Amino acid sequence: MDICGKRVLVVGLARSGHAAALCLERHGAIVTATDSKPPAVFQAILPSLLAQKIGIELGSQRTETFLRQDLVVISPGVPWDLPQLQAAREHGIPIAPEIEAASWFLHAPIVGVTGTNGKTTTTTLLGKMFEASGFSTFVGGNIGVPLSLAVDQVTPDSVIVAELSSFQLEAIQDFRPRVAVLLNISPNHLDRHPSFEAYSRAKRQIFRNQKEEDYAVLNADDPWVRSLAPALASHKVFFSRSQELPCGVFISNGNAVLRTGHLERVLFEKRDVHLRGSFNLDDILAAAAAACVLGADFDAVRQAVKEFKGVEHRLEYVSTIRGVEFYNNSKATSVDATVKTLEAFERGVHLILGGKDKGAPYSPLFPLLKDRVSEVLLIGTAADRIAQELSGAAELVHARNLETAVWEAFRRSRPGDVVLLAPACSSFDQFQDYEHRGRVFKDLVQQLANHVDSGPAERKRKPQGRAGQTASATDAPPAAPPREPEASSSPRVSTDNAAAVQAVAGPDVTEKPEPDVVAGDSELGDTPAREIEPPPNETACVFEVSSEELPPADVETTQDNFEGPETDASHALETTGDERLPYEARAGGKPDAASPAAEPEPSPQDSSSQPRLPGLD
Repeated sequence: MDICGKRVLVVGLARSGHAAALCLERHGAIVTATDSKPPAVFQAILPSLLAQKIGIELGSQRTETFLRQDLVVISPGVPWDLPQLQAAREHGIPIAPEIEAASWFLHAPIVGVTGTNGKTTTTTLLGKMFEASGFSTFVGGNIGVPLSLAVDQVTPDSVIVAELSSFQLEAIQDFRPRVAVLLNISPNHLDRHPSFEAYSRAKRQIFRNQKEEDYAVLNADDPWVRSLAPALASHKVFFSRSQELPCGVFISNGNAVLRTGHLERVLFEKRDVHLRGSFNLDDILAAAAAACVLGADFDAVRQAVKEFKGVEHRLEYVSTIRGVEFYNNSKATSVDATVKTLEAFERGVHLILGGKDKGAPYSPLFPLLKDRVSEVLLIGTAADRIAQELSGAAELVHARNLETAVWEAFRRSRPGDVVLLAPACSSFDQFQDYEHRGRVFKDLVQQLANHVDSGPAERKRKPQGRAGQTASATDAPPAAPPREPEASSSPRVSTDNAAAVQAVAGPDVTEKPEPDVVAGDSELGDTPAREIEPPPNETACVFEVSSEELPPADVETTQDNFEGPETDASHALETTGDERLPYEARAGGKPDAASPAAEPEPSPQDSSSQPRLPGLD
């Protein structure tokens, strides 16, 4: 597509916006990047932008900046109904999401994977199936590697596997995956979308531009997903773990079978699957179906399934301490994901639940809590709402924070029990993103293991509570003496002689103010967030660098690397020697460091009605 010489504004400078700005500049656009967060948040990436003469506006987003562009490209974290975007539409300026802008320069087939749950597992495994089949494969999108990084990195013979969120799909116009996978739909992100219908409509966008020669991979066990089939123009391929299909991929007699036309082939056996939870079988069947329609080798599909041990933060086994197993499913950010996670365990679960509420009801958890959960340890800002909706299902313990929840869950557990982090909420009240939350959980478990191995023997009785009783971590037996400020923040762990109940002296549960955190794009897990502690009396500042007036910076351009979401840390950026730029405007007050760049779901709007950029058809 010809964007050479066009003025392009990239809105949102988290991971995907940064990649899009560099990509568009390399293809000849005159690029300006803007974000409402202050400059301190982006100090790691500013040198690479300045080196490419990309204009910058930070601290505020002025409408006049939007109105002097030929095209606006938005990151996933930018709400579709942002007033500045609405003003741009009214002035005939076209707007495109980052994945669409990237697709203009991609000639390899794209396999898009979306759904409420299981996207990352399916996307990751699908990439491994293609790699095992000998394809040059790029895996990215919402999985943490922006699609813009695939541009100039892949060839037409490659296969691109992209996880796609509702944030990314909401505003697409011409984005067309060769294979579109829809895993499931359940209420989610209702704190962003005005309704479930708006959320599901965004997911349905993945099929918008498919043609007859394309493929739609659909979950035959999900009634809503199955109902879409008659209206789709593409060739339908179903998968199911509960019924045999006349055509598709399904489970029969313990085998995953591909049936199409006159071909029937066993792809793998259920015993080849190493992931816990029957819901994971849905993801594996979906990946196998998508791989087969693009010509993956059957033996390679089975090899990938047998070797696949799961994805970090997705029902991830962490450790066993004194007979108590710890599982990390920080990626369970929806109620439905937590429901499916609990179905993988029979009883004795100590469930850590809570975070930032996303608007969906918690009532679907009720029957599972009564049958399988010993108690629920509530954390985060959603704790009160969860306690109200789940009262009577199980004992509810207000642990307030994750550290207290981990130690208290272990203190209450017995050998054979499970401590499970499956929050059913987003992480942005206390953490940078779900990955940060999962890493903290695993670190706490490791600290716990270390203290169990080294702590003195000391018996503590497990507090008894009745189902439906709301307790507090402070209701427990007296903890160890207060820690000195310089002492370790981890509680001491003690065990009894019979090793039946492992007790821990709980941490100080006094409320502590959470640090102000700036997070990256929500599902995408964009640029790692940092705690922002501005000097006293510092004002939030806005400055702009025009690409026409900026001299080339004497720094090396940071090369994009799409091997994983954490690779940026290994490429230290040089600092620019440019003089301090004059501030053009000021916004009163301190920088709003507490507002996360979580991907707010845009309001439903027909993106097909927006103006088009000449030359992009």
